[in-house]
Amino acid sequence: MTPRSLGTTERSARRGTNLPRVAEYNQVLVLDLIRRSPGTSRSDLVQRTGLTMQTLSNICQRLVAAGLIRESGRVRSGVGAPRIVYEVEPTGRYSLGLHIDPARLSLVLLDLAGSSVHSSTVATPESPGPSHVFDLIEEQIGALLTEAAVAPELVAALGVATPGPLDVEHGAVVGPPLLPGWGHVHLREQLAQRLALTVVVEKDSTAAAIGEVWAAPREAENLAFLYLGTGVSAGLVLDGQVLRGSGSAAGRLSHLGNIGHLTADPDGERCACGGRGCVAVASLPAGIVEAAIARGVLPEGADTRDARVVEASLAELSRRAEADGDPVATELLEVAARGFARVGMQLANLLDLDSIVLGGPQWPAFAPACLRLVPGLVNEQYVARADHEVEVRGTAIGGHVGAVGAASLAMSETIFDAPGQLYLG
Repeated sequence: MTPRSLGTTERSARRGTNLPRVAEYNQVLVLDLIRRSPGTSRSDLVQRTGLTMQTLSNICQRLVAAGLIRESGRVRSGVGAPRIVYEVEPTGRYSLGLHIDPARLSLVLLDLAGSSVHSSTVATPESPGPSHVFDLIEEQIGALLTEAAVAPELVAALGVATPGPLDVEHGAVVGPPLLPGWGHVHLREQLAQRLALTVVVEKDSTAAAIGEVWAAPREAENLAFLYLGTGVSAGLVLDGQVLRGSGSAAGRLSHLGNIGHLTADPDGERCACGGRGCVAVASLPAGIVEAAIARGVLPEGADTRDARVVEASLAELSRRAEADGDPVATELLEVAARGFARVGMQLANLLDLDSIVLGGPQWPAFAPACLRLVPGLVNEQYVARADHEVEVRGTAIGGHVGAVGAASLAMSETIFDAPGQLYLG
């Protein structure tokens, strides 16, 4: 075992304790282990947590009585009676996830097992200010729960993914791009009052990273989620823990994941920051659409300040490249893919990443070019490639990545909070 993998294993292994004062932590730990490994027996849990068999038996009884886990069968291993194995009860609790995007509002309902039960998407109101958006969110959540036949009291929390900058301490968004009339909007407070729900708020790129590790947990993975939306940003996960930066401190805005001034093209245009070829000038979706218009691939007149127009234009550019074989469309998308690869390589070298995941609202347009080019380009320049390669993949979640990530965050910080907050070796 290499020193790197040894450190990862030691940090990721959470142990329980037999002290009565942390019984609640033990219950959450056991619940999370069963969620991650359906078909787990009490003997398995004894080995993984260090708790006694009696303690585990009591915890499992309480979780069954609370409707959070259920017996899923019995398995025979060696001599003796078959062992009871457990899985979470999917209908025991739910969480809601909301992604506020300049183009659309996406909602998902996750069950306790992390499966998407229901989802909806509506256009974001064009009226300036957040009040019309809040009205529509309230209406859509009511309709979603009715259609899914889920009682509101079974919903643990609402998670909200939003463009930054974000005041994490107060759950407020501050002047998000392309949302006219939004100043300092206290999302957490206002939505909690309207919906009578616990509300957690996170940047969309960070929420996407949370959703990725929640939906497909790989023990203590180190990854960067390159989020392709109105802008290009990154959610970072190290040793299985999502990074949030200093924006959680009083009076500070969260800027972690702002990769706008990493270099996408060293020969590109000069950026206002003084650098050359930064993501902010070389790889923004709106800029790629403008370049396509200037070169005659897309028709003139498109308002690239409108997120809906940019998304439709990118989809058309991708269609022309992949279906029609248009050489200029292909070139523009491949230049963008090389820029994303360069940014991914910088992050991989800095943070010693295992994986780079790409997703977000604009990902479908970039996917063919990125999946052709980015894996090879990243690993050509990855300094530790003799030790291991960096896996490059598209998100496993699909189009609702922001909303699913927000719902996963809501579930994690309410039902499954303790393992992320307490470590006892």
